Amino acid sequence: MAHCTLIIEDCNSQWYQVNLPIASSIQRVQFVNQNTGWLIMYNLNLLKTTNSGINWTVATDPSSRIFDFQFINDTLGYGMATNTGGANLLLKTTNGGYNWITMQSSSSYALGGFYFVNADTGWVNAFAMPQITFMTTDGLQTLNPIATGPGGNPSTIYFFKEPYNGSLCGYMSGGGHLWRTSNSGFNWTQLNFSEAGVIRGFSFINKDTGWVVYDPNIDNNKIERTFNGGLNWDLQYYDANNYGVVNILALKANKIWCGTGMNFIFTSTNIGLTWGRQPSPIVTNYNIYFYDTLLGFAWSGILLVRTTNGGGPILNINQISTEVPEEYSLGQNFPNPFNPTTNIPFELKEPSHVTLKVFDARGREVKELVNGRWGTGKFIADFDASALATGIYFYQIIISGESTHQTFAETRKMMVLK
Repeated sequence: MAHCTLIIEDCNSQWYQVNLPIASSIQRVQFVNQNTGWLIMYNLNLLKTTNSGINWTVATDPSSRIFDFQFINDTLGYGMATNTGGANLLLKTTNGGYNWITMQSSSSYALGGFYFVNADTGWVNAFAMPQITFMTTDGLQTLNPIATGPGGNPSTIYFFKEPYNGSLCGYMSGGGHLWRTSNSGFNWTQLNFSEAGVIRGFSFINKDTGWVVYDPNIDNNKIERTFNGGLNWDLQYYDANNYGVVNILALKANKIWCGTGMNFIFTSTNIGLTWGRQPSPIVTNYNIYFYDTLLGFAWSGILLVRTTNGGGPILNINQISTEVPEEYSLGQNFPNPFNPTTNIPFELKEPSHVTLKVFDARGREVKELVNGRWGTGKFIADFDASALATGIYFYQIIISGESTHQTFAETRKMMVLK
């Protein structure tokens, strides 16, 4: 008789829900090291963690009226706020966000995105008519207008810290468009796409290589990639199933994540050529943030999830129906025999923790296809046996129901024929 003990911290569900002390929509997350990070909420509470996001405390309450921030290190940070009179403020903290001082104040502009590459140098977008980009080189003691443009709110700015030909390169989105600068923000060039639409998110790993989530307005969103600074774009993923791919984050060419409106995070390990899923315990995961390739967060509304191993393995699983099955089941793979790919169907009558593994004829595990939480419905897991030799293999599913705690296990045989 086989005995299975499920230890939550050791299983590979990979993303875990975080309990926050305040229930409000999360707007932004940022870390400066593996332990120290902050998040800002819609109700203007700034929360802080010093243990990698396991526990959070209130650093600044809504009275400070901070709606955006960026920390340079564990003590120095900058923030955007409004006062009770409606003036727009640029703030500075030198004690990790517990106290803030006003560096700049204006009633003429609505502040948009801002970004700092170090303690002194940063950019701020302000919206009037036209948009104005300001630059500071002394930590917001002075703020100088350096560029104007059509802009559009909301705005996101990102600059690379390493100079190129003596200047800094960066990207800016706003009003659904994307711009590029190669001279530290003094001039911006709008990037064009093959069809009309709006930018939902962007991320670059260097001045030339980046990805966007693009909404062509009349169709579902697309993930596109450039290798030449946005002069040309290649389609990498078309959201035909309307998963709601939105925000995207690339740390390396082989470490890319994308938020979705579903209970999973999209991810790629091969420069975006193929995409798979990492299951999440919350129903939508629109926003994504990673400090490094291991520590990351996803959130939607008041719900936040966390991973410390990059989100775990990529699962190629499609939900083919939301119909509620009467029982748990594991179907026969098709085609069978196969070379090199096949599909393995299974059904869940309630949200459950699922493991699906492949073994060789000697009982040795050769591939884990599924290990995580999935909702009710009918699913198909893709299996690629390119690395396996011709022969008989077995696949086994183990299911644990979330509410009934009913368990189900079944094993089936398949053949790789090359």
